[in-house]
Amino acid sequence: MRFEKALLPIIFVALSLAASAQTTPAAKFGLEPGQVAPVEVGLGYAYFHANAPPSGCGCFSLNGGVGRIAINATHGISFVVDLTGVHASQVNGTAQHITIFDYLVGPRYSYRSRSRYTPYVQGLLGGSTEDTNTVNLQNTSAFAVSGGVGVNTLLSRRWAWNIIEVDYVYSRLPNGVNSYQSDFRASSSLLFRFGPR
Repeated sequence: MRFEKALLPIIFVALSLAASAQTTPAAKFGLEPGQVAPVEVGLGYAYFHANAPPSGCGCFSLNGGVGRIAINATHGISFVVDLTGVHASQVNGTAQHITIFDYLVGPRYSYRSRSRYTPYVQGLLGGSTEDTNTVNLQNTSAFAVSGGVGVNTLLSRRWAWNIIEVDYVYSRLPNGVNSYQSDFRASSSLLFRFGPR
């Protein structure tokens, strides 16, 4: 049941993309203001708020980095590759350490206008890997899905800034109590824009 609830945001995003693509004008590709770069590559910081460890109470935070590639198409649609790695030591005052690596792909819809700010919504799916010093949870991998929103702004012809992206990340990673993780992620990254001169 929890898995089905986690998919609801993804289904909503997919339906929104389909409806919006029919009404959004086609993009003009390029690097000038008002144009869309065919490809954007980003690197930045990621903050993760995750489930508590088995038999623990409360949650904990992980910090790390994010790398993204957005391949932009017409009508506000993009295909996104998202790679995130985060780590925490001495979780909730214990000797436990955890590293999580998410690898996700999927569609994004951006509302492109004359404004230098471009809000977007996306739904991604893929996998998640967790490494921890808890013996029965070492090197586990599982299915993962995420839904989120964000906003980019143009800095120059070649550079943009992903000011903020906020995501709900659901995975089937075990934690010693059950077989799912419901996490929150916030990130910010600098984007390099590829395209015609």
